[in-house]
Amino acid sequence: MSAAPPPPPATPGIEGWLRRADPRLRVGLLSHQAALLTTGETSAQACRRVFGDNLRALFGPEHGYFGQAAAGEATHTVTHPLWGIPVHALYGARRKPAPEDLAGLDCLAIDLQDLGVRCYTYLATLKLALEACAEAGLPCVVCDRPIPCHGQAEGPVAEPAHFSFVAPCALPFVHGRTHTEVAAWLRLPHIPAPLAEGPAADFLPPSPAIRDRAAARLYPATVLAEALPHYDVARATAWAWRTLSAPWIDGPTLAARLNREALPGIRFFDFTQAPDRGGIRLHLTDFAAFRPWPTALALLRALRAEYGDERLFAHPQARPDWMTKLLGTAAWPAWL
Repeated sequence: MSAAPPPPPATPGIEGWLRRADPRLRVGLLSHQAALLTTGETSAQACRRVFGDNLRALFGPEHGYFGQAAAGEATHTVTHPLWGIPVHALYGARRKPAPEDLAGLDCLAIDLQDLGVRCYTYLATLKLALEACAEAGLPCVVCDRPIPCHGQAEGPVAEPAHFSFVAPCALPFVHGRTHTEVAAWLRLPHIPAPLAEGPAADFLPPSPAIRDRAAARLYPATVLAEALPHYDVARATAWAWRTLSAPWIDGPTLAARLNREALPGIRFFDFTQAPDRGGIRLHLTDFAAFRPWPTALALLRALRAEYGDERLFAHPQARPDWMTKLLGTAAWPAWL
């Protein structure tokens, strides 16, 4: 995989907020350990330094505050092992902060490393947390971070009839908005802590299968394979979201078909690693020019052309209902 170019220098918004925050505030923080500052601290460590014992609670999204739960795995509220404060799970028994979780706080800060892709569930968690704060009359500080798909809007807009946790609002599939931009678009009360000019923090995996910026950039092109579990995207390996394989794939043939499409910013290569399983590898050639949505469609159309409906959505393992949820529309069969 070609190295992704560094993003323009942009200091996480939480750094500016912490510089001017009143240390007497009783604060809750919705974040995870992928939210690094330019100091090397996590957001929670920086809040603990500024607020001390007034950091009263942490909240964790999918994968948990500590970032170790698998995709779709329920998380549970625990006590922080060093600070003795609750770490509320927002991907388990409930997905929205409860009034009792917010009681006694002066504000909730949100600092999550997102991708700018609608089905990546941190968008839904942001929306639900904003709603909970509005209902409780609690100020909510939304902190920005650079995102891999910033400024890019592609794919279908989710329809209200198909809203869900992976399609929580009427944004395009690749929406390209940072969290302060989403909060402003949602018109929910919040205090923005936007990006500032300056050095960027390191990019840490915001979930176990998004290991670097290149994987984050390719994710919206290959995540639709979640609705086709008979195709493997190597989620548990270093090749997550970079490959697609199945017993019937002829890697060289499928790669050649896709390369004839001349899709911007990407090339396809054979990724046959076992005699009984063929595959292709996606290789970014231009990080900025790459367009994930046309690539996602090209993959589905090429699979159908090469292997027929019986190995696409007519396959017994196919999940067309999940495709509808991911895309936020039932119109997708016509696109194939």
